Amino acid sequence: ELKEEEYLDAYLYSSIFGLISARACYIFLHFEEFNFNILRLIVVRETPGLSLTGGLLGGLIFLSWYVKTKKMRLSHILDIFSIAAALAISLGKIGEQLGGAGFGKETASFFGVKIVGLSNFRHPVELYEAGIFFILFILLSQFYKKTQTTEIQKMKFPKGFIFFIFSFSGCLIIFLLEFLKNYPVYLYGLSIRQIILLLVMLSLILPIIKKINIIKKLSNK
Repeated sequence: ELKEEEYLDAYLYSSIFGLISARACYIFLHFEEFNFNILRLIVVRETPGLSLTGGLLGGLIFLSWYVKTKKMRLSHILDIFSIAAALAISLGKIGEQLGGAGFGKETASFFGVKIVGLSNFRHPVELYEAGIFFILFILLSQFYKKTQTTEIQKMKFPKGFIFFIFSFSGCLIIFLLEFLKNYPVYLYGLSIRQIILLLVMLSLILPIIKKINIIKKLSNK
């Protein structure tokens, strides 16, 4: 068992690196807004924006390297951090919506909100994401608690399963809600971000199937 300090260190360092990579990825994708202006690159208040996909990938890459150097079990830590990440994303999306850093397409629906500087009402996509990720956080938390019961522990429930479920569910949530956003570039009706998410989801299918097969074998014993 890892000590609490080791979990906190891994989470703190991964969060910092993820935040940096989220900002760097956003700058790369929206470079026309910055034009080599150093202040605009650094001062988030003037030019807010973070890339969720870039942050998650950056944090995951750093975490993989960190746990390897510390000789920790990556799959177990990923399960725990997936639950924390779901809550963090939910809270972050609320802040993004309140700060006006994100908004969706125009809508006449009841859910539409007014964005300063823009005409008509818009889909509060970030609030949609916040609500869905919070539900995902609750579901993953309850599922993790069940895996810690004595009977399931004796089954040696496969580590990393919660991480794969979180990753696939998160990608699917973002992929679907991207249809409510406006992007300047599309390929076959999909944004570049959606194409990346689609590739990630496809890469997760086989590992999830393998984990499910392991669970079936354990439950039949």
